[in-house]
Amino acid sequence: MTTVGEVVQLVDVVTGSAATLTPTGDRWEVREGGPVRLWERIETVLSAYDEADRPRPETFTLHVCDGQQHQRHPHFPSLPLPRL
Repeated sequence: MTTVGEVVQLVDVVTGSAATLTPTGDRWEVREGGPVRLWERIETVLSAYDEADRPRPETFTLHVCDGQQHQRHPHFPSLPLPRL
Protein backbone atom coordinates (compact mmCIF):
# COMPACT_ATOMS: atom_id res chain seq x y z
CA MET A 1 0.00 0.00 0.00
CA THR A 2 1.22 3.45 -0.84
CA THR A 3 -0.27 6.91 -1.03
CA VAL A 4 0.42 9.70 -3.48
CA GLY A 5 -1.24 12.82 -2.19
CA GLU A 6 -4.75 11.66 -1.28
CA VAL A 7 -4.75 8.71 -3.70
CA VAL A 8 -4.30 5.26 -2.11
CA GLN A 9 -2.79 2.47 -4.19
CA LEU A 10 -2.93 -1.20 -3.18
CA VAL A 11 -0.71 -3.65 -5.05
CA ASP A 12 -0.46 -7.42 -4.73
CA VAL A 13 2.97 -8.22 -6.18
CA VAL A 14 2.24 -11.96 -6.20
CA THR A 15 -0.83 -11.82 -8.46
CA GLY A 16 -0.15 -8.51 -10.19
CA SER A 17 -3.48 -7.15 -8.97
CA ALA A 18 -3.96 -3.52 -8.00
CA ALA A 19 -6.61 -1.17 -6.66
CA THR A 20 -6.58 2.62 -6.67
CA LEU A 21 -8.79 4.63 -4.32
CA THR A 22 -9.31 8.28 -5.20
CA PRO A 23 -11.33 10.70 -3.07
CA THR A 24 -14.09 12.42 -5.04
CA GLY A 25 -15.98 14.83 -2.83
CA ASP A 26 -17.54 12.90 0.06
CA ARG A 27 -16.92 9.43 -1.44
CA TRP A 28 -14.13 7.28 -2.87
CA GLU A 29 -13.78 6.11 -6.46
CA VAL A 30 -12.24 2.63 -6.75
CA ARG A 31 -10.51 1.18 -9.81
CA GLU A 32 -9.31 -2.43 -9.78
CA GLY A 33 -7.17 -4.44 -12.16
CA GLY A 34 -5.63 -7.90 -12.31
CA PRO A 35 -6.94 -11.35 -11.47
CA VAL A 36 -7.77 -10.57 -7.82
CA ARG A 37 -10.34 -7.93 -6.90
CA LEU A 38 -8.38 -6.48 -3.98
CA TRP A 39 -10.86 -3.85 -2.83
CA GLU A 40 -13.77 -6.30 -3.00
CA ARG A 41 -11.79 -8.66 -0.76
CA ILE A 42 -11.05 -5.88 1.71
CA GLU A 43 -14.71 -4.84 1.85
CA THR A 44 -15.74 -8.48 2.42
CA VAL A 45 -13.32 -8.84 5.34
CA LEU A 46 -14.31 -5.50 6.89
CA SER A 47 -18.02 -6.29 6.59
CA ALA A 48 -17.52 -9.69 8.25
CA TYR A 49 -15.48 -8.03 11.02
CA ASP A 50 -18.25 -5.50 11.66
CA GLU A 51 -20.95 -8.22 11.58
CA ALA A 52 -18.97 -10.19 14.20
CA ASP A 53 -19.13 -7.13 16.53
CA ARG A 54 -15.47 -6.22 15.93
CA PRO A 55 -13.81 -9.05 17.84
CA ARG A 56 -10.61 -8.39 19.78
CA PRO A 57 -7.32 -9.82 18.43
CA GLU A 58 -7.00 -12.44 21.19
CA THR A 59 -10.24 -14.10 20.04
CA PHE A 60 -8.65 -15.18 16.74
CA THR A 61 -6.63 -18.35 16.23
CA LEU A 62 -4.01 -19.26 13.65
CA HIS A 63 -4.23 -22.63 11.91
CA VAL A 64 -1.28 -23.98 9.90
CA CYS A 65 -1.80 -27.00 7.67
CA ASP A 66 0.10 -28.20 4.59
CA GLY A 67 2.18 -25.02 4.48
CA GLN A 68 -0.87 -22.73 4.48
CA GLN A 69 -1.91 -20.37 7.26
CA HIS A 70 -5.49 -19.36 8.07
CA GLN A 71 -6.65 -16.85 10.62
CA ARG A 72 -9.91 -18.02 12.17
CA HIS A 73 -12.66 -16.78 14.43
CA PRO A 74 -15.92 -18.55 15.29
CA HIS A 75 -18.03 -15.69 13.85
CA PHE A 76 -15.78 -14.77 10.94
CA PRO A 77 -14.93 -16.43 7.61
CA SER A 78 -11.56 -18.17 7.48
CA LEU A 79 -8.93 -15.74 6.20
CA PRO A 80 -6.01 -17.28 4.28
CA LEU A 81 -2.77 -15.48 5.05
CA PRO A 82 -0.06 -14.97 2.44
CA ARG A 83 3.09 -17.07 2.59
CA LEU A 84 6.20 -15.05 3.26
